Amino acid sequence: MTALLALVKVQIQLYLRNRRAMLINVLVPILIASFFGSLFGGGGSKDAPLALPVALVDEDNSELTQHIVKLLTADTALKAQTLPHAEAEALVRKGKLKAAVVFTKGFGDQASQAMFGGEKAKVAILYDPSDSMALGLLRGLLAQYTMQEVMTNSFTGDSGQKRMDEVMARVEGSKNLAPDQRDTLKNLYSSVRKIQQDFPAAASSPSSDPTQSAAKNPMMSPPYVLEEKGLVSGTQGYNGYAHSFAGMGAQFVLFMGVELGMAILLARRTGLWARLRAAPLSRMNLLASYLVSTTIIASCVMGVIMAAGMLIFGFRASGSLVGLVLVIAAYGFFTAAFGLFLAALGRSPEATRGLSVMAVLMMVMLGGAWVPSFIFPAWLQDVTLVVPVRWAIDGIDAMTWRGLDFGVAATATAVLSAFAVGFAAVAWWRFDWRE
Repeated sequence: MTALLALVKVQIQLYLRNRRAMLINVLVPILIASFFGSLFGGGGSKDAPLALPVALVDEDNSELTQHIVKLLTADTALKAQTLPHAEAEALVRKGKLKAAVVFTKGFGDQASQAMFGGEKAKVAILYDPSDSMALGLLRGLLAQYTMQEVMTNSFTGDSGQKRMDEVMARVEGSKNLAPDQRDTLKNLYSSVRKIQQDFPAAASSPSSDPTQSAAKNPMMSPPYVLEEKGLVSGTQGYNGYAHSFAGMGAQFVLFMGVELGMAILLARRTGLWARLRAAPLSRMNLLASYLVSTTIIASCVMGVIMAAGMLIFGFRASGSLVGLVLVIAAYGFFTAAFGLFLAALGRSPEATRGLSVMAVLMMVMLGGAWVPSFIFPAWLQDVTLVVPVRWAIDGIDAMTWRGLDFGVAATATAVLSAFAVGFAAVAWWRFDWRE
């Protein structure tokens, strides 16, 4: 028993002496748990959820649409901005905005007339199909504020009374109605006219409490026809498997860079590095051989992973196939440079592996490999633009289900290549040739 306790004590002491490993074992789960906790509810706070970035396109510019736009802009659930149609559509297509609400020309008059049997107005929601929850929220808010404003516009004030007078005049002069039908409608609209006189005009103010206004307004069907359109340039639409394969492929390919760094460190420990340096090989050729071979292997592995996803689950390169290949190749280049960077800064395989794993997990987590980056808070989406994996994931998404043009892939390729050159330069500068 004494021997057992002594061995247990020794093992615990050895673990505590390895402060790097202990730090990683504690820090990594804390960081990951904090990250996911912040995304999926936090501490159950009753504060307003993250505002949804949307665009409001008012092509009608009527008093009614101006009031609705004002209410939507003031809602804390939305981060709304008024934009032209073309600009709003382009931002939604690229995933910069979650949706755009488009009030078409004539919406104000048609929506008001629809309350009395006229043709319904048309409103469109252009949305990013990767975030279906945003569409449901926008539907509800649009119905709430449109009904509120249409009802107050139709039943209160001079405009409402004038509109009712016009309706009653059409009924009176109609030749298609039988006398009893005409009398029935006249009685109905006379009752509505009475409601107009008693209806509180203050409810029409956009700044009034929506809850109080809604309680005073009658419940009727929305006076508009809603057209919903998911914006992707390709014909296949959103495919979650495309993002999943890009994310998991990026994660496991990046671990190849870690293995490259470990292989170089082990070669130096066993003396293989010294024998290679003794051969008629230049330093440039020696490091370049690792860089080029790992780039080719990592690119091919990533390509096979994406091809398997396309074969099994049917997503396609709706954008530029050449662009997709370039993004994958650039990510392979970055993976190889990251491996050399680890080998240059690492002192031992054991210590370097732990820190490398933590770095990889942080990059893939913040890069949107585990969950799409559009779930992140707005500030975090901006911060993660300095994470290379984010550019790889966004570039592959753009060339697959989003179906964007070659220019997006070219930008992602350039950024990934710049990161790779930076890591390779640091590796060349810091590499210890004497060992």
